[in-house]
Amino acid sequence: MQKKILFFTQNPPLDKDAIHIWMGKTKLSHEMQLRHLLELYLGFPPPKFVTNSKGKLYLPDSPLHFNLSDSKEWLAIAFSWEAPVGIDIETIRPIEEMDQFIIDYFSKEEQAYIKEKDSIVRLFEIWSRKEACFKAMGIGLQDDMDRWNCCGKDWIFVNEVWVKSLPIGNNLAAAVAIYQ
Repeated sequence: MQKKILFFTQNPPLDKDAIHIWMGKTKLSHEMQLRHLLELYLGFPPPKFVTNSKGKLYLPDSPLHFNLSDSKEWLAIAFSWEAPVGIDIETIRPIEEMDQFIIDYFSKEEQAYIKEKDSIVRLFEIWSRKEACFKAMGIGLQDDMDRWNCCGKDWIFVNEVWVKSLPIGNNLAAAVAIYQ
């Protein structure tokens, strides 16, 4: 897959074939920031949000898909005109009982990749991919998370979802996914 990802801070990109990502710190509430950006996309204030059974927000009868994630003071919002999208942003931080956490939630291939080097960075790299996949599908965390092998480079196809890590720095890990 060769889906373009376009980052923006002001006006949304015009390319409807790309995934658009707004990321930053905001003084607005998350809902207000999302509403502001949706108004820029739609040209009018968005109607009320609806949530699916797992809590994913969407606009009924709208071709614009979106998803948001936050970590500490950071907010990330992904938009797609094509298909459901998911985004996850994580602050890289220590995890208690990290070895057991890795065994419980990561495939054998992921475990080897994480333990190879920079283990905490790699853990959050893979974790953010998994969460972005679930969010694109509109589902919650899964009992069988180790069956969602998110190892690889560039776009990775995992259980009907394409996912990719985002290069953002700032001691953060992030990923975006599209359900096609």
